[in-house]
Amino acid sequence: MQMPLPQALLVLVFRSARAGRRPNLTAFCKRFDVTVASLQRGFDQLEQQGLLSFGPEGESLTLQGLAVGAAWSRRFSQRHRPLASCRTQAA
Repeated sequence: MQMPLPQALLVLVFRSARAGRRPNLTAFCKRFDVTVASLQRGFDQLEQQGLLSFGPEGESLTLQGLAVGAAWSRRFSQRHRPLASCRTQAA
């Protein structure tokens, strides 16, 4: 994983919220080879930073979490997108 775990978690939660879905944490753990304990530590760090809050209905992004999640999501997308001139060669 190129992003630290808390950043990747925030991007996952942000993109899921934007799509109106719940984040698939099982697929996330399998894809990045993350244990449940490290996933919990990542959520705890996000909560301590004030980017994510937990309630009876589940996790929710704070206003600051929305802004940071949008910025990290944009940065992550730009980093992994091939140049327009290379897309035909990459396909």
